[in-house]
Amino acid sequence: MLILCLGSEYFHQAFHKMGHTVMAPQHVEGFPLDTFFNNLRDRPDMIVCTDHLGQRVWADGLSRIYGIPKVYYAVDTPINYWWQSHYARLFDRVFTDQKPFAGELAAEGISASWLPVGVDAKSYLPSPDEDGKKIYDFGFVGVVDPERRAKRSRLITTLSRRYSLKTTGAREEGWVGPDESGQVYRQSKLALNENLFPGVTTRMLEAMASGAVLFTERAGGDLGELFKAGEDFAWFDPPELMDVAELWLRDPKLRERAAKRAMEKVHSAHDIQNRAESLLSQVNGLNPGAALYDEDALDHEGKFLFLTALRWPAQQGLARATRAEGLLRRADSLGTLSPEGMFMLGHIQRLKKNPDEAKAFLSRAFEAGEPKGALGLGILALGMGDPKLAEEWLAKFIGEEGFPELQMDTLSFQAVKLLGKRMLELGEDVCPGFSRYPHDPAVWTAFEFFQSAFQGNPADAEAARPLAGILLNRGAVAEAMDIAQKGLEHNPDDPVLGSIFSEAGRASYLTVN
Repeated sequence: MLILCLGSEYFHQAFHKMGHTVMAPQHVEGFPLDTFFNNLRDRPDMIVCTDHLGQRVWADGLSRIYGIPKVYYAVDTPINYWWQSHYARLFDRVFTDQKPFAGELAAEGISASWLPVGVDAKSYLPSPDEDGKKIYDFGFVGVVDPERRAKRSRLITTLSRRYSLKTTGAREEGWVGPDESGQVYRQSKLALNENLFPGVTTRMLEAMASGAVLFTERAGGDLGELFKAGEDFAWFDPPELMDVAELWLRDPKLRERAAKRAMEKVHSAHDIQNRAESLLSQVNGLNPGAALYDEDALDHEGKFLFLTALRWPAQQGLARATRAEGLLRRADSLGTLSPEGMFMLGHIQRLKKNPDEAKAFLSRAFEAGEPKGALGLGILALGMGDPKLAEEWLAKFIGEEGFPELQMDTLSFQAVKLLGKRMLELGEDVCPGFSRYPHDPAVWTAFEFFQSAFQGNPADAEAARPLAGILLNRGAVAEAMDIAQKGLEHNPDDPVLGSIFSEAGRASYLTVN
């Protein structure tokens, strides 16, 4: 089979080993995929797109390719689903690396299933001359940064007070390969894991493939469906961290059995080769037809490009927003533009300093049922020096008769809190994985509004409570605890902040002895 692959090289070698031919055109942002495809002498049997975790570029024309199955592997779904859900509609079959998001896509009528991450298991095997000595109690491979990974840093600090712990690895130049990471795991009695989000991740599988005992938080999502806790690996809740650590550290036979069982399972069933075989077996005989084509796809493709331009503005963000504009305008001309797409077009016109067009699209969005259209019109009026008109539109956005008085080009403290509250009501609490704070307030979520209010007045409990609550609910427990702690300095008897502080403190290892 001839497979046209886009995105990362994740499956390339595995497809080759299965006897398939991989076609992977080198491309930059906006690569004309449909033109490339139509000029091919040999027609591919399938298109497989896998998210790239480094350089992210997206080709043009995917929805204009007909009669060939299109498959998408969505990666890091807990922090990317808010844009992946639009991109997924361009494919006949979608796989997600985390199980809950396959269910969410299926609920939207998209053919989707769970395909956990895999690893190149053989690359983590020890060298013949390795002595196998256990030098450390714990080994960890990954980013350790108190600013970026506060909970992880607290966990490592807590364990380091009592046990020997080796850490290695960092972003970009600090990345370590299988040889070094596998050696660190094998030199450690327990391979420590802390995740940015719940779910099966490559670090877990890499540790087990190396022949080490995985020691991971119970918030491991669906890990228990692939491996058996207590027999294949160890897991813990924050309050029992030290007790579980002692249990496993004092029993070398328990560790030896678990390491052997887990290693055999990873090498036999959780290699990238296994994942590639599973993917192709599930799409065998897949007939194209579920993917959106042409005018039906334009709105979703434009929205996906707009959202990824917000997420990665430094990676061709402006060019991507321009492409989004073209797609959304075409959808508008065909009558398939959604209210959300109208809002995005209005925002793009604001960025291009076309206020009249911006007003027209934002007004249409609001009239079509998109509440953020009124938010965009209010922010636009405020920026154009008309605070009274801004008050009128922002009152419509929050659904009240009036809105706090605004000064020229400034959102008041009370206004920011009201807008944050309204965004919470709309279910737009936060975009996992990044902050929209550097962007215009018209595209903020509740998190950015309350973040702005809290920075302006950390003594205000009405700003601290929702901000800490959003972070806690999204699993950013260390950050939630910090906000609650600062809020309690000014409101020591606040029961909500006190409860968040206690819960977040336990979950972020602050209160573990």
